[in-house]
Amino acid sequence: MKLTLQQISEGQEEVIVRYIERNEEIDSLIRRIEQKNGKILAVNEEKKILITPSDVLYLESVDNAVYVYTKGEIGKTSLTLATAENMYAEEGFFRCSKSMVINIYHISYLKSISGNRVDVTMDNGEHVIISRRYVKTLRSILKGEQ
Repeated sequence: MKLTLQQISEGQEEVIVRYIERNEEIDSLIRRIEQKNGKILAVNEEKKILITPSDVLYLESVDNAVYVYTKGEIGKTSLTLATAENMYAEEGFFRCSKSMVINIYHISYLKSISGNRVDVTMDNGEHVIISRRYVKTLRSILKGEQ
């Protein structure tokens, strides 16, 4: 993919995305560009809150709704787990099971458990189980291989 940047002295700033075929990489790029202030919008008790991705401990899908958990707040978001994982991978977001994405920068402790799974203790004391499908990827990330 070719990147061209051009500074202008006046007029409106714009981003043009040219593609042969729209795919997940292009869709991810579009979502990043459209994301306002790089924050996650969530609804908490009828009020809207903007959450900085680095403050997120984890996201969980429950009954077709995705919830964002921080140390102090829980909010419902319109983001899907796949979108959050792709958009915020650089912020430490990691898919740890079919229904959860965690922020690896908020892991306090790791403990191997039976079935090739890992019990993770988050900064807020909550335990999250990394399913065996994702353990190898987590280990690679923690070793700095990805």
